[in-house]
Amino acid sequence: MQRLIMKDAPNIYPESSAALRKKLVSGEITAITFDTQVFDRNGRTFKGGLIGQLAQLKSSHIKLLITELVRDEAEKHMLAMHKAKAAKVEDALSYLQHHLSESLFEEVRDELSTRMTPENIVFHEVNDFFLATDAELISYEESSTRKLFERYFSNAPPFHKLNSKKSEFPDAIALLCIEEYAANHGVLVVSEDIDWITFCRESKASNLHCVPDLSIALTLINSVEKDIEEIADQRFQMFRNFSDSGHLLSVIKKNVSNDLKDNLIFSGRTSFLYTPLCTEVEIVSFEVGDSENFGVIRDDSSLTAWVLELDLKCFIEVYVTFTEPDETYLGSSRYEAALVVPSVSIVKIANEDIRVETMIDKKTIINLGAIEPGEDRTDESWIP
Repeated sequence: MQRLIMKDAPNIYPESSAALRKKLVSGEITAITFDTQVFDRNGRTFKGGLIGQLAQLKSSHIKLLITELVRDEAEKHMLAMHKAKAAKVEDALSYLQHHLSESLFEEVRDELSTRMTPENIVFHEVNDFFLATDAELISYEESSTRKLFERYFSNAPPFHKLNSKKSEFPDAIALLCIEEYAANHGVLVVSEDIDWITFCRESKASNLHCVPDLSIALTLINSVEKDIEEIADQRFQMFRNFSDSGHLLSVIKKNVSNDLKDNLIFSGRTSFLYTPLCTEVEIVSFEVGDSENFGVIRDDSSLTAWVLELDLKCFIEVYVTFTEPDETYLGSSRYEAALVVPSVSIVKIANEDIRVETMIDKKTIINLGAIEPGEDRTDESWIP
């Protein structure tokens, strides 16, 4: 890897803090990741330091991404460090054997024998970090082999003629994995490596935004928290106004009405060989039932979404025509029925836009019981 010389930074990092803040507030940037150099500068540990501060992202609108490359290289570096420490302990124990009584030496050795192995120390530290941050692991499988070799043979970052191209394969795979993720999400990439920076700048995804230091990234993320909270408050007020004005229930009723007209299954029985055909369904009115669940299912910088579950009592007019088996017309009937329809509505607010999506069972059935031509009937006993 090539370490960036900081005097070149203005040319490498064209995006200003203001531009990045705007992307964070708008929800264009939703994730952050870092290279192995960031881990090494943190003392080769996930505990404490700037990397330890990433635990705050667990309750943030920003998702922490860890590539398999960073995890594997971090484990390798930590394992080497802890093995070296373990070797020093063994050397010290060997020295003490000649300067302690046999009973005291045995006591010290027994105490030290209960300590975790370097492998266990590394496993628990990595596992605890993922649990503390709710980080998402970006797998090697996310990368494209074709894209990898296209970059290799064209000397595109991180491959170039000035370095050993074979040594850059792990970085190339990691960057392609991040780019694949960035197809749908903006990502803050923390790196001072010039190849990583160049890759992000030239990426076709155009959603990779490089910053040189984790402290800068965390400062940016925290600087927009208040803005995002204000946006969330504004959206909730929009939701309340939309609901209090009656527009929300009106849209839900319209959505349910359209769904019922398209998907309502008609059921009835005749005493003769009539062929009944439901020709028209009209939704006369609605009443909101007792069952009502409400909650926020998404709340980030780009979108707030609520779910609203309602049981709607629908009063329906059904028009049925009757024909003989030879299709001779026998007459028609009109029926009024009441039907309880469970509905789930998702209300989404982004910017100034409010959208309502309503779902009902596509196999909702209305059973009219015994029917025949010439009826005009209302029967409240049909309510399920």
